[in-house]
Amino acid sequence: MPYIKKIELKGFKSFGPKNVKVVLDKGFTVITGPNGSGKSNIVDAILFALGELSTRRLRAESAAKLIFHGSEKAGLERGKVAKVVIQFDNTDGRIPVDTSTVTISREVYRNGQSVYRLNGRRISRTYILETLSMAGISSTSQNIIAQGTITRLTEISSTERRKIIEDLVGIAQYDAEKAEAEEKLRAADISIRTAMGRIDEVQRRIDDLERERNNLLRYAFIQNEIKKFEAVKLSHEIAQIQKKIKDTSSKADKVRGKVEKLRRLRDGLRSKRREIESEWRKLSSEMVEEGGSQVLKVQMKIGELKSRLTELTTKISSGKATLEGLRRVRENHRQQYESIRKEIHENRLKKRKLKREYEKISNEIAAKQAEHDALAEETARLWENLGENSRR
Repeated sequence: MPYIKKIELKGFKSFGPKNVKVVLDKGFTVITGPNGSGKSNIVDAILFALGELSTRRLRAESAAKLIFHGSEKAGLERGKVAKVVIQFDNTDGRIPVDTSTVTISREVYRNGQSVYRLNGRRISRTYILETLSMAGISSTSQNIIAQGTITRLTEISSTERRKIIEDLVGIAQYDAEKAEAEEKLRAADISIRTAMGRIDEVQRRIDDLERERNNLLRYAFIQNEIKKFEAVKLSHEIAQIQKKIKDTSSKADKVRGKVEKLRRLRDGLRSKRREIESEWRKLSSEMVEEGGSQVLKVQMKIGELKSRLTELTTKISSGKATLEGLRRVRENHRQQYESIRKEIHENRLKKRKLKREYEKISNEIAAKQAEHDALAEETARLWENLGENSRR
C-alpha cells in the first residue's frame, strides 16, 4: 500500500514563504503541538494536493485565502502562490506510475487558477484523480478523517454508514465511475441522436440539391440542344436567304437588261414616229402640188402609215406595261431583301441572348455544385464525430 514519505509546503495558509518539509515514516506517526500551530493545516495541505475543490473542507473562504496572507509582526509579505508537494512511496506499484516514488504537487494563485504536476510534469486535475484512485487514494474517501468525524459516525444512519464502508473498501469509486460512465453514455446518446437528426436534415438538403442540380443539368442540356437546333436552323435560313438574294440579284440584272432593251426600243420607235410624221407632212405637201392624180395613192400610203403608227403605239403601251411590271417585281425583291436582312439581325440578337442564358445556367450549376460539396463535407464530418462518440 502506498504511503506518504514527505510533505513540502510553501506559502500555504499559515506556512510562510520558506519551504517547510515534513518527513513521515511508514506506519503510525503523530504530530503534536499547541493550538494554532498549524497541525490541521498539514491535513488541509494533503487534501489540497489531492485535488480537493471545496474550500469549506479546506477551512477557507476562497482559494485566495489558502495563500499565506503575510505577517506584519514577523515582517513577512503576503504570498502570491501557495504550493504543496507530496511524495508517495510506490514500491508495491499500486499507483500506475513506473517509479518507486511518486511526487504530486498543486499550486494555486490569487486569481484562483490551480496547476497540477505529476513527477514534475504538468497534467490535469482529472488525470491526478484517476491515477490516484487506482490505488484507492482520494480526497473524498475515508483515508483522511477530519475532526468530529468519529462522533458523527455514531450518529449517522445505517445507509450512510454503509456508504462510508463502501468508500473504505473502494466500491464507491466504481459506483462513481459507473455513474460517470452512464452520464457519458447518455450524453453520447444525445449527441448521436442530434447528429443523426442533423445528418438526416443534411441528407434531405443534399437530395433536394441533387434534384435541383439534375433539373438544372437537364435544362442546360435541353437548352444546349435547342441552341444547336437553332444554330442549324439559323444556318439553313441564312443559306436560303443568301440563295434568295443571289436569285433576286440575278433576276434584277435580267430585269435591268430588259428595261434597257425596252428603253432602246422605245427610243427607236419614237425616232421612227418622227420620221413617219415628217414623211406624212412631206406627202401631204406633195399631194397638194401634184393634184388629184396622186390623192388615192397618198391616201393609201397614209392608211399604211396610220396602221403602222397604231401598231407602234400598241407596242409602246405594251412595253410600258412590261416595264411597270418589272419595276413592281424589283420593288418586291427589294422588300424581300430588307425583310431577310432584318431577320438575320434578329437571329443574331437571339443567339447572343441564348449565349447569356447558357452562361447564367452554367454559373447556377457551379454554385449548386459548390453547395452540394459543402453539405457533403459537413455530412462526412458529422459521421466522423458520430463514430468518435460511438467509440467513447
